[in-house]
Amino acid sequence: MLILSLLACGLTTISIEESAQTEVPKATIAEVLLGDMGFGDFVSMDLTQSSELANQGVEPGDVEDVRLTYMELEALTPEGDDLSFFNEMRIFVQAPDLDRQELAWAEDFPEGESLVIFTLEEVDLTPYAVSQSMTFDIEVDAARPEDDTVVEARFGVDVRVTGQGIRNNAQR
Repeated sequence: MLILSLLACGLTTISIEESAQTEVPKATIAEVLLGDMGFGDFVSMDLTQSSELANQGVEPGDVEDVRLTYMELEALTPEGDDLSFFNEMRIFVQAPDLDRQELAWAEDFPEGESLVIFTLEEVDLTPYAVSQSMTFDIEVDAARPEDDTVVEARFGVDVRVTGQGIRNNAQR
């Protein structure tokens, strides 16, 4: 009987990928530290409004588990620029009425490397994802690059949902 119940409630995992780009302007003589990396538009999202979830008929009550699967940063400038102007970057997750938690970090931005993969913390994002909105807060220690550098941040999230949301969509 338990096995039939588990099969009836089947879980499905939906993978969501997001990205954002910004141009980090080159340093001027007077500048020493970089305060705003320009990721303001990147840091706020509502996973429950994701088109991948909506296409499956998933509602917030159907979300069982949400996990970050990867986070990376890449210099896209064709001149072969790297990310060595970064010293450290930490990504935090927050949402209304929930504690801010560290989600991912990178402390090694080698010269000549245009792609850096972040170390992930084991954080259950479920309560954040089903809240009003989930926000990423980014803390950066960096100097401005020698040349204007286009940087892209990418991440993936796996959302495990109940089969009920999928069935609700099929009945529409």
